[in-house]
Amino acid sequence: MSETPTHTGNLQHSGNQITDNDLQDTVTKNISSNESLKPVTSKDSSPSKKKNARKRAKLKSLQMPKDICDQSLLSNPRGNDAALSTPSTSSVMEVQERNSGDAQKLAHLDQSNVMSNTSSNFNKLHISSHQIAQHAQSTNSVHDFFMNQVIPLYGTANTRYAENLAHHPQFQLNIHSPKYLQNLMQHPLLSHPLKSPSSVNRHMFSGSPHLFKRENAQNISPNKKRINPKQFQHAYVSSTDRSEQDVFIDGIKNRNRALEGDIVIVQLLEEKDNGEKKETEKDNDDVKQKKGKVVYIKERIHTRTCIGSLKLMPDKNRQKALFIPRDYRFPRLDIPCTFWPDNFYTDSDKYENTLFSAKILDWFDIRFALGKIVCNIGESGDMQSETKAILAQTDVDITPFGPEVRHLFPHLDYVIPEEEIKLREDCRKLCIFSIDPNNCRDIDDAVSCRKLENGNFEVGVHISDVSHFLTENTMLDEKVAEKATTIYMVEKAYHMLPDELCMLCSLFPGVDKLAFSVFWEISDDAEISRPRFSKSVIHSCCQLAYEHAQAILEGNIDTELKFPEIYNGFKYSQIQETIKNLGNISSILRRRRFEGGALRIDQPKVSFTLSPSNGMPESFCIYKSKESHQLIEEFMLLANMSVATKIYEDYPKLAFLRCHPEPSGYMLKQLAKALKPMGIDLEITSAGDIYRSLQPYVGPTSNDRGKAMVLSMLCAKPMARAKYFCAGGYVEDFHHYALNVPLYTHFTSPIRRYADIMVHRLLSASLKYRDVPKWEVDYVRLVAAQCNRQKYNAKRAGELSTELYTLKYIEMHSPVSTEAVVVEVREKYIDVIIVAMGLNRRILFNNDFPGDYNCIKNDAGTKLSIMELTWHATQGLPEVKQSISVFSTLKVEMHRGDDMVKIEVRLVRPDHVDPTL
Repeated sequence: MSETPTHTGNLQHSGNQITDNDLQDTVTKNISSNESLKPVTSKDSSPSKKKNARKRAKLKSLQMPKDICDQSLLSNPRGNDAALSTPSTSSVMEVQERNSGDAQKLAHLDQSNVMSNTSSNFNKLHISSHQIAQHAQSTNSVHDFFMNQVIPLYGTANTRYAENLAHHPQFQLNIHSPKYLQNLMQHPLLSHPLKSPSSVNRHMFSGSPHLFKRENAQNISPNKKRINPKQFQHAYVSSTDRSEQDVFIDGIKNRNRALEGDIVIVQLLEEKDNGEKKETEKDNDDVKQKKGKVVYIKERIHTRTCIGSLKLMPDKNRQKALFIPRDYRFPRLDIPCTFWPDNFYTDSDKYENTLFSAKILDWFDIRFALGKIVCNIGESGDMQSETKAILAQTDVDITPFGPEVRHLFPHLDYVIPEEEIKLREDCRKLCIFSIDPNNCRDIDDAVSCRKLENGNFEVGVHISDVSHFLTENTMLDEKVAEKATTIYMVEKAYHMLPDELCMLCSLFPGVDKLAFSVFWEISDDAEISRPRFSKSVIHSCCQLAYEHAQAILEGNIDTELKFPEIYNGFKYSQIQETIKNLGNISSILRRRRFEGGALRIDQPKVSFTLSPSNGMPESFCIYKSKESHQLIEEFMLLANMSVATKIYEDYPKLAFLRCHPEPSGYMLKQLAKALKPMGIDLEITSAGDIYRSLQPYVGPTSNDRGKAMVLSMLCAKPMARAKYFCAGGYVEDFHHYALNVPLYTHFTSPIRRYADIMVHRLLSASLKYRDVPKWEVDYVRLVAAQCNRQKYNAKRAGELSTELYTLKYIEMHSPVSTEAVVVEVREKYIDVIIVAMGLNRRILFNNDFPGDYNCIKNDAGTKLSIMELTWHATQGLPEVKQSISVFSTLKVEMHRGDDMVKIEVRLVRPDHVDPTL
């Protein structure tokens, strides 16, 4: 990730920088071509030529001695200490200063060339001849020349003219975009007036909405931008203070070409109170919505690529076509004919259902950006093409590993050398087994539990030692670090490691495996001793699915009949006893963890059963967390917390940790305020308070599944995203909000997460199995940033894959009738959750609705708004009235929309009159 700020006034291009080798040629070219450059005028008339001649005559005082110019240009060797970049509207020339004592030897421009070049390019910039004559007498260096003469020109100029001038063909030369405007603002000479108001007008460049105005910096805060996917005109930027309200960015113009996820600087706008209150302000009652506009893109996170379709312009334009993105948050693109697919103009119907990936090249018009076609994805509706589109859209790397890395890890017939076994703790006689989803291939972890003579238990968590096979700083390690995580789609997993290495590291039963082990001595009442860490050799005796462990915990009689094969001389009764002991301990740990202030908000996850013949979805179900899941979860959390403490104690600067920032205090307060009139008292003081106040509605004793989904979704919105970080120099709180622990990391899944491999390397050094990593803090930060980015991208890809297969299932069984629960009531729409699938959808009321609708707002709270519907009488059906409020259960039908990525939800007419009316 680049740390260099990116200016909103231009997009990055190659070929815009002039190197030292190009300096002499560039100066010569600019001087020699000066006569051919003509000023941009609206009419090429004789009076304008005379006017330009008069201006050139006035600017003759800008001349500098020719002998100094020649001497400077010819004595400018490479390697000088400092360089002064002196951009103009037609060229960028670099002159280097040998040292501070050689100020008189700075490069000067030729007398006649300066007059001609300046008059050609600045003939529209108004400056009096008296000013020119006054400053010309004292000009004896390039520094004085710019400080006294060029800067005032820019300070009184119309900057829109300078920007437009860059696009004129006669002024292009080697510059293909107005990037020099950015350089001009950042140059120490030309940016001086921005820092010193006494020099020139401090409002220079105020006419351009794309440039960052430093005088307003006190009103600006950098943070990540979010664009509402359901209403793309609306965007929000979180405040750096989580207790404050988000800043609302209204309209595409105020977004200033920033896209989803970009780190932006926002200038707050003063709202003119006209007595009206827009619904976009989220009806925060007496709280006035803060508004702003983007003035600077500090860091571009969005890739500027999107998936969509290509259409001819309505006027059948032969020069450009229109790219229509699927994601409405992305701008429409003008695609030049040079990027069109073969025979597109003559046979455009052939590409009507074709998906393309396109990228923004430049963006000067708010309505349309300039782009290019990156590749042809495939046909819309085809599951493989749609999956390919998701992977391209989310910017995840699924490139398979090539033969060039095959020699960097052993083959599957690898046998652990005796020398390696002697260096490790031999745990092959322990009853160790894994519990994972059915048919799992990536077995990162296994557990053990044996009773000690003192009556306590020694509980072990054994994690695959991937770092033993993945050598640091190799080509393979670099590729794995770039991928950073495994991507789990519905139909396939794209592994972070090569497939053979995954198989080699997975803790399959019946085979000796290398592992990293954490042991605790735990009493019957779950009192835990200090952990012990060791590299080990294990021999798993069984590969269990969650269903097997759950059957044992529930005491099912026929469990042994369905049990998988057992290895290493162990019996079913031994595994059964171990699982029951682990279950008892984990239940105490879990209860104690939530009593201590932890928070868990479950979001519904859909699991599909695919047809073995064609891969299409046959059925689906909502994932449910059972006791067997919680057993593994508790011990994995315990291992992660123990390792975090260990590596931070030993390496406080390099520790690779994971934190969860506090949620938005403002959003939580607004949510608690909205729920209170509905009889729900949401305590928001701490994570534990939120959890305890939600339990009556979302806990195991609650029977209202729809209400539980709504409350979980509402409480998840204010939450921040957990992130990896390097402990060295990290100024924010290390605390993990949801877990309510001071230190946390990821250690238990090195086959699918690179972050865990970083932690394994630190722990190995702590235990003296290797030298201390020679990492710089900045390197660890970069790895953490890549892991954060790819983890989010992979999560998003998985979610889109689930939506794709949900849509396919609906298409195959359309229409799908089901129940939905109301999340929010607005003036012209309602938001609902499809209970059976956990989908959040919007139902619009427009001209297609067969009746009348009226939203009745309640001053007591926004969540108390009611949508009153009147369904018109039809043949055989009487008029029906319906009242809809938050938590109402509705009958809906789901259809596939016109676009393959849309699920349309329609309200079903009720069979009876609503008794509440």
